[in-house]
Amino acid sequence: MNISWVELAFGAMVIIAQGLSFWFIYWLFKKLRKPKPAAAAYAPGTGLDGKAIPVLATFIGLRRVPWVALATNSLNPVFRLDGQQMIYRVLRQKQRLLRDVSRVDMRTAYGTFNLIFEFADSPFTFIVNLGSASRMAYVLSLLPPGIALSERAQAVRMPAAL
Repeated sequence: MNISWVELAFGAMVIIAQGLSFWFIYWLFKKLRKPKPAAAAYAPGTGLDGKAIPVLATFIGLRRVPWVALATNSLNPVFRLDGQQMIYRVLRQKQRLLRDVSRVDMRTAYGTFNLIFEFADSPFTFIVNLGSASRMAYVLSLLPPGIALSERAQAVRMPAAL
């Protein structure tokens, strides 16, 4: 049995290709099993000076059905409190006066911490997923005292702001 150098080189290339394939599958499996990093913690300097508050996603919903979203944005959501107005983006960027907000509610589920802004002149709500309970309490403390909060939202609001 006489093996030429071409057959030997081809066999070596096959073994190397199989090794690289197995290494890639191992690397991909390891990368996919690693949990996503947690959302960044809230920055106490953000809020009423017009800086954006970091959020995970924004939604447009209906007033009486808070868990159903008509539109969502998790790629480039914007939520900003700037003086007496709120700037947000779901489909397109909008700004609303904070006096137009009739009530603020909060909902939590596994991994979601949502604030629900209901507007007096609209059947739609703006929902923002803040990613952590501490950030939700911080944002609630930034809201002016004239905005009506639900009982759940009042319980979560930071005591220093009361």
